[in-house]
Amino acid sequence: MLVSPERLKEYILEYLENNRLMTLATSEKDIPWAATVFFAYDPDLNIYFISRSGTRKTKHLQVNPNVSVVVNHHQPKSGLVKGVQLEGTAQMLDKNKDVKELEIFKKRHDWADEYLHDHELYKIIPKRIYYLDDELFGPGGRKELEL
Repeated sequence: MLVSPERLKEYILEYLENNRLMTLATSEKDIPWAATVFFAYDPDLNIYFISRSGTRKTKHLQVNPNVSVVVNHHQPKSGLVKGVQLEGTAQMLDKNKDVKELEIFKKRHDWADEYLHDHELYKIIPKRIYYLDDELFGPGGRKELEL
């Protein structure tokens, strides 16, 4: 199925809107790690999450900002695969200066203020992003959105 880049981005944004958890993969010295975190996003498909300093994932990010992400927590009753995969780079933001980004996360997660005293805000800038949808694209079907 041929899908315009604009429509593909709409599919991705709609899918992100209907999900709240993502799996974040990091690595250090060729040793991978994956963690589930709550996320928010902006219209440019940047992803935001919070985490305590000193966790394994945040230690990895200090030495290697390259990450991959998968969002696939919504399973249609049909059993068909649907999801978002991306690779990009992550960076810690300054909660006092990056207020717009913090508000994006807080608006999506009304409990966030309870954790911000000991959690940092991170931004993932995607380099590649894929939308998987067996129903639209056939079995094993996925399309890459050119960024």
